[in-house]
Amino acid sequence: MSSGVKARRDALEGLKLQIETHAGLLLQRYLAGHKPKQRDNTQDTPEERLLDLAAGVKVSEVYRAAFRRWRQFAQQTPAGCERVCFAVQAAAPIAIGLGDASPLEVGIRLHHTYGMPLLPASALKGLCRRVARLLKHENKLSDEAIDALFGYSRDTQAAAGAVVFYDAWYDPDSVGGAPFHRDVITVHHPAYYGDGKTPPTDFDDPTPVPFLVIKPGARFLCVLDAPDPAWARFAEQMLLWGLENLGVGAKTNAGYGYLTRAGSASVSPAARPALQASEQVWQQATVVYEPGPRRLKAARSAQEQAFAEGKDAENVLNSLPETLREQLRAKKRLIADVVVEQQGNMRRLVKIRAESAR
Repeated sequence: MSSGVKARRDALEGLKLQIETHAGLLLQRYLAGHKPKQRDNTQDTPEERLLDLAAGVKVSEVYRAAFRRWRQFAQQTPAGCERVCFAVQAAAPIAIGLGDASPLEVGIRLHHTYGMPLLPASALKGLCRRVARLLKHENKLSDEAIDALFGYSRDTQAAAGAVVFYDAWYDPDSVGGAPFHRDVITVHHPAYYGDGKTPPTDFDDPTPVPFLVIKPGARFLCVLDAPDPAWARFAEQMLLWGLENLGVGAKTNAGYGYLTRAGSASVSPAARPALQASEQVWQQATVVYEPGPRRLKAARSAQEQAFAEGKDAENVLNSLPETLREQLRAKKRLIADVVVEQQGNMRRLVKIRAESAR
């Protein structure tokens, strides 16, 4: 496949990437080229190949040493305030920083120095303030208390909040020191979303957009400072409730971004669908293969559809007898029982049961 417009400096062509490469630097500087206008769907794009490299990045010893220093700092209590330090664990993939500037057009928030994931203090503070506004709506918290907790800025007055939030660092001992995973968003009707005038149809050519997420199971160390123990406990409870029930980052409505206290069995109803993938069998679903995006689609109704894309689609196809495989490649429909994996609101086609096909 052509790499399209060249995107990488000549000086970087000969450099060999290490497994402990800085993921942020890799994503910002190592894109070989932008995908050509006419895509060859039989091969991965340069963006997809770069994300595969980034997904394989592991924690460096330098970051491990930095995290140990950070944990020591977090466990100390400064004079004149109360500090709480606790670990949270991702119950679903985390997509944070999708809107950040990136050569891939889809970003991820990483530590600038070490290239490892973090939950920014600004995101955690904003989440806590959102929880506080919910409490205000239930008449359990006043505007004055919210101003005192988080600070305010008005025309002639401003004040800092009493609670100090720190970035939550990724724990290198979780998920085997490999926190990244490649995911995909598929725009099914690009023309319709582009101008709003073209009606969406089943004949549209979907556009898969790959991006990087943080794996479920990744742990983060949260640190808060407050004026006294009561305020510290209250801020901790609000943050934990927000992470478990509202989520942090992008795509929370699709099940991303939920975290719980590490080692806790408590999971909110909002987060429960995203904790682990569940498999189900759809009997006599309609299966079609779309060669443009290299995608298999199984549907048992207009609202219930599952997909396998790229390599996943090829693996499902290769598991079928040759006659059924050729039938799908010839753009003919297949009626068969299929195995579907559901995680949050996302459904993935895992297998087509050949013995049930007709």
